Amino acid sequence: WSYGSWGYYGYNGNIYCCSRSGSPYGPLFSTGDTIGCCLNFKNNTVFYTKNGINLGIAFRNLKGTLYPCVALWSKGQAIEVNFGSRKFKYAGNAE
Repeated sequence: WSYGSWGYYGYNGNIYCCSRSGSPYGPLFSTGDTIGCCLNFKNNTVFYTKNGINLGIAFRNLKGTLYPCVALWSKGQAIEVNFGSRKFKYAGNAE
């Protein structure tokens, strides 16, 4: 929710760009869902996937140095990340 950050929030399905004001984007997600984030460096866009389904472009015209991050909200939450060591679950065209 800070300047220079972009994200997809599972609690309400909104996307956030540098602000606490979100915009409707996709479905909610929770335990057992696989969320993918595809950054296309060719056209500076980002799309997310839920359980392998492309949810459409979320952000355009990203600039600057980018760092991946995940925010967890409650005690006891856990995630598993894949930064390329396993095949990306989305098998479609990365646009």
